[in-house]
Amino acid sequence: MPTIELDGQTVTYTLFLDKRRKNIQLRILPTAVVEIITPSTLAAPDIDHIIASKSTWIKRRLSSLAALSENPVNQQVACGSQLLYLGEPHTLALLPGSPKIEVTAIAGELRVTLPQRLLEQVQSGIILQKIIKAWFVDQAGKLLRSKTKEWAAIIGVSPKKITLRDQKSRWGSCSSLGSINYNWRVIMAPLWVTDYLIIHELCHMLVPNHSSAFWEQVSRFCPNYKECRKWLTDNGKLLSRLF
Repeated sequence: MPTIELDGQTVTYTLFLDKRRKNIQLRILPTAVVEIITPSTLAAPDIDHIIASKSTWIKRRLSSLAALSENPVNQQVACGSQLLYLGEPHTLALLPGSPKIEVTAIAGELRVTLPQRLLEQVQSGIILQKIIKAWFVDQAGKLLRSKTKEWAAIIGVSPKKITLRDQKSRWGSCSSLGSINYNWRVIMAPLWVTDYLIIHELCHMLVPNHSSAFWEQVSRFCPNYKECRKWLTDNGKLLSRLF
């Protein structure tokens, strides 16, 4: 793949032609490659100019990607690995002696207790991932439904339905009919971030857009909402790189 020097750093890029597009799009792939999508052909000088004009953004994203790859949390699901739960890293431990599979969060550990005969089968891999994901989804459902009920009473709204979604980038949504969707992965975020997400979606029942009036409502119930949004922006990929 072609490369370009950017302030002493070698940046690899790919170029895709998409005639349906009306403008040029840049994005950073998980492989640290800059993907350029353009509606027309580009000469090398044009490519150099585009990358140079976005150098600050590219370097910031590449730096974040490097930091993510070095972070041991949420790298894998295996005995001894660290998984994020309620904003804190928890070490995954497998313990025999239970008649059935159970998962509990105790003292910085996610303990999976299971029958001895299953211990070797679930040391890592798909089975263990399914066990942990199912537990995360279950915990997310309990937490989000309980907290939504609490905040709905405070804000003065009545959501019609609460649903968990399996999404990589979107954290929540609220329909015009009052149905609220949450990304179950928010169970990995701190509780104060979860509260913000719930408040955000419930406030859409008061103001169905992202106008200044909407953010005024959000700030009434979550004064630190900007800090919460930043946490999700900074840690979104960390929450989404498993399962």
